[in-house]
Amino acid sequence: MGHPYLTDEQLENWKNLKGTVKSSPNYIDVVQGIWQTITWYYAPHMWQGYVFPQSFIDEFLRFFYFPLNQVYYIIFIAIGITLLRYAFERYVCKPLVNWLELTTLNKNKFPESAWKCLFYTCTWSFNIYLLSYRYDYFQEPYLIWDDWAPGMPVPFDIQIMYFVQCGFYLHSIYGTLCMDYKRKDFYAMLLHHVLTMTLIFVSYATRYHKIGLLVLFVHDITDIWLELAKVLHYLFLRKGGRKCPRWETAANVCFVMFLLSWFLFRLYWYPIKVLYSTGVVTAHRAYDKGCGLYGFFNSLLWILCCLNIYWLYFILQLLFRVLSGSSDGLEDTREDEEAGPSSTPTSTPTKNLLKEGLEKKKKK
Repeated sequence: MGHPYLTDEQLENWKNLKGTVKSSPNYIDVVQGIWQTITWYYAPHMWQGYVFPQSFIDEFLRFFYFPLNQVYYIIFIAIGITLLRYAFERYVCKPLVNWLELTTLNKNKFPESAWKCLFYTCTWSFNIYLLSYRYDYFQEPYLIWDDWAPGMPVPFDIQIMYFVQCGFYLHSIYGTLCMDYKRKDFYAMLLHHVLTMTLIFVSYATRYHKIGLLVLFVHDITDIWLELAKVLHYLFLRKGGRKCPRWETAANVCFVMFLLSWFLFRLYWYPIKVLYSTGVVTAHRAYDKGCGLYGFFNSLLWILCCLNIYWLYFILQLLFRVLSGSSDGLEDTREDEEAGPSSTPTSTPTKNLLKEGLEKKKKK
């Protein structure tokens, strides 16, 4: 009896796949392993009879399983998150910023960062619970494909995480268009939200939810520190030019934590834990089970990696300006001057890590 998904030639070529899966890979293992796998996967003899786009559509539909009623859940969650954010900004943030006597500019920026900090803290805490007490995907990412099967059941707690996250990024598209403070990386943020929502949606439908949980884990932590640093920075300057240095000191500490978490989670663990697992381990341990969409799924993950590097540029630019002493008095280069009265730059000089740079970088 033939293989249900592979031709005899593809199955034989899979058995001859070079290399081995390592439980603790390094950067060299990631590069070498992915190069060997891509060379094998995209060899001409592996694509005999493949006709794009029909073959891709057939492969996609073969593994895609997302009941329509679950799509409705995501839409309802997105609407609910939007309503919660409006309520949070109106009944919590607005009275708070008035009581604290923040500047007009910071009054407009504070609610967005406060909301995102709260959301990411909740979701990342739940993710910590899942990966620490429920599942061992982070400790052993090389084993998560062993029981993969098309349409396999997804645990209810992971379903909750997925639906809430997908609903949040659906809301974020609306938020970027209608609620968030306008910045010059507007289109990059829209791309990020669409890409992330697509990754969440497709990884759930194709039952790549285990690796999806890791992707969320290594990304959300940096947003917590970034948004918290921004919130604290907005508390530094009050009406009439009054300053509260303690808040700026706390913001600087959080920004340092943000930098450290960015390099550790997004630039180290993301390639080691995620890209190696999806780019190398899947080929060795799940290809014969019909684990398809290799090129499509890995392309999305690598685009996300490129976006991480793109935003790293702003981080390094900020560090250079701070270390060179040229950050005093500079305004955020991402701010749009035409964004409205609330975006009018202040003339207050700065001598801290965040004045012109905290707003220069923003992720999901």
